[in-house]
Amino acid sequence: MEFDDIISGKEAFLHEAILLETQEGLRLDFKAPAIGKPGAAFTAQGQLTKEGRSSLAKALSAFSNSAGGVLVIGVVCRKNADGVDAAIALEPLPNWKTALSVVSSAVGDLLQPKNDGVRVDGFASHGNQGAGYLVIDVPRSERRPHRSEATDQKQYFKRSGSSTHAMEHFDIEDAFKRASVPDLQLSTRIRRRSSSGPQGQFHLEFWLDNVGEATAFFPSMHLERASTFSVEWPDHILGVHRERTPDGQMSYGNSEYVIHPGQSRLMERLEMTILFDDSRSVVEFVGGAPVGNAMLSVPYSIFAKDMRRKIGEVVLSPAEFLELEWDST
Repeated sequence: MEFDDIISGKEAFLHEAILLETQEGLRLDFKAPAIGKPGAAFTAQGQLTKEGRSSLAKALSAFSNSAGGVLVIGVVCRKNADGVDAAIALEPLPNWKTALSVVSSAVGDLLQPKNDGVRVDGFASHGNQGAGYLVIDVPRSERRPHRSEATDQKQYFKRSGSSTHAMEHFDIEDAFKRASVPDLQLSTRIRRRSSSGPQGQFHLEFWLDNVGEATAFFPSMHLERASTFSVEWPDHILGVHRERTPDGQMSYGNSEYVIHPGQSRLMERLEMTILFDDSRSVVEFVGGAPVGNAMLSVPYSIFAKDMRRKIGEVVLSPAEFLELEWDST
């Protein structure tokens, strides 16, 4: 179950979850408001109780420190015939609009540090517009570990299967170590470099963006190449050493080529010859091939000192080449 699907499907979507006996899991947690019962998370007026704040903070911490997930308030979950925690009934929350406002304000106070990606939304019950459901989307955080800031619960939590557990000392220590390493992401840009008549030389640039909290030393990138047209490697980037491989090219940054947090640096580029029509407004050929057949696929891997390798793929389709303009810069 995904946040956007629940919000768009509303109560009908939750009814379907009951029929399917949807199970709790690593990224899904159901909570019943249990109004008037011991340990209730909310009052009948839509206010969070002390137990409710602790329960919410625990879930926020666990999802943030694990794989992320969705918390649905207003669904009763119990073990089914197979002994698995599953959704069995709906229990709309009274004064859900008040509860929505209260929870939206609380999520920023119940985690240290804050997880800025948390989203909170809700919707009314079909049979009673005053009652409804809350849905909280908690993304996996790159600033983990996050600690619960609820009263008498200054702990770090993690998710394991459908359960939430307090993190052990070694878990917390490892999370802090991960938080102090670089986090590189690849972005691309297409730039026109030169022109002659209706023909232009364009570069597909590969940039490394450091979205982490530590400086990236010795950043490296391996590019494979599969295209239906001709491409070339232009002159290398200052501070970057190139090495051909059987399936592409490896590029290494030297000791002076570092990427600080929040900084982006050009790492590599490919050169393509683009031929426009006589009006220089429509792309006709890319690297000697008709634009309708022009497809470029570049599987890549990026890494740096103390950073785990990331893999992905850059794909350029004929439609993207047709969007190129003659006076692009």
